[in-house]
Amino acid sequence: MMISRSRAWALAICAVLVYTGAQTIMIAQRIENIPALELYLFELPVWLSVLAVSPIVFWLARRFPLFGPAAAGNFLRHLGLGALVLLLQFLLVETTRRVAVIPIVVHSGLASTEPALKYARLGVDNSVLVQAWYAFRVYVTFFFVVYFAVVILYHGVRYHAELSSERLHAQELQTLLAKSQLDSLRRQLQPHFLFNTLNTVSSLMTRDVALARRTLARLSDLLRQTVRDSATHEVSLASELEFLALYLDIQAARFGPRLVVEKTIDPAAERMLVPRMILQPLVENSIHHGMRDGDAPLVVCIEAVVNNGSLQLGVIDNGAGLRNRKLVENVGLRNTRERLERLYGAEQEMRVEAPPAHGDGFSVIMRLPARIALEPPEREGEHRHREIA
Repeated sequence: MMISRSRAWALAICAVLVYTGAQTIMIAQRIENIPALELYLFELPVWLSVLAVSPIVFWLARRFPLFGPAAAGNFLRHLGLGALVLLLQFLLVETTRRVAVIPIVVHSGLASTEPALKYARLGVDNSVLVQAWYAFRVYVTFFFVVYFAVVILYHGVRYHAELSSERLHAQELQTLLAKSQLDSLRRQLQPHFLFNTLNTVSSLMTRDVALARRTLARLSDLLRQTVRDSATHEVSLASELEFLALYLDIQAARFGPRLVVEKTIDPAAERMLVPRMILQPLVENSIHHGMRDGDAPLVVCIEAVVNNGSLQLGVIDNGAGLRNRKLVENVGLRNTRERLERLYGAEQEMRVEAPPAHGDGFSVIMRLPARIALEPPEREGEHRHREIA
């Protein structure tokens, strides 16, 4: 995370104060009879001047980068321009010492001994320019290292900011791509569901007109639920179960007692977020492929449980199974798997299980992160009960 410019300057000033203190301790061990505070005040302008000229160094670093095709030529430019910057720095140091530090040290009585007064007035007989030139010749090598360290620091901070910006841009593009893919998957699912439901209503028109009308009313409620919050990719499980109940009412009109739905729902699971329309295509798949000929009922079990930070959903039926057929994921299964992958990535799992040849039943087990919906469900469903559709 990038810090603000004002905070960066505050941290740099604190670092200068601390480093000057450490350097003063080292100097005090070599020079006796001079107060440590006097030494500190004389050394402080040196490192404050580094901060003072750093904006110029930053501008030169931006203008003549040390990385890229022109790195060699820019390095030579930095040698010449850096020498001018360092000379300016030493001018600032000597000016600050004469204007501020020496009057404070002498007139406050801090430099009261002869060695302390001599140290305070060291070089005062020379002009500021002469003294700055002398310091430049003595310390130029060391401060060239400091100069290039500041240049490299600028490049490091700049490249880090650019990399963070590129990563953020890539994440935004990835998010937009995922949203576009999810929207596409949902648009693929809704017509598929609608056409199958309309076929159910159509089959009723020749047998029971009144029931067909009631079923159309249910279909209207179902479509209203589909349109509501259509931009939302996740809803609470309780809301998803309400939507599924409307769909099952329509299927009940078609199959009557031949369709039995059992629900085993953990109360805590109802508050969890699930992908919108995640159960309906799986239940539809069970009905379409599992319903047998004759009067034998198809039992579809819907399970939901929260365990160890995950929500496990299951749609299990006792239907016809594969019956020596190869498992091929149709629109409902394929759509569900892709939506889970887009929404949760590696945090999800979907298992499609079927018994061996001639076995009955089919199950889809899903695991996804247990995340609580912001709004509590409007209605609490009944738990661990059997509904006969």
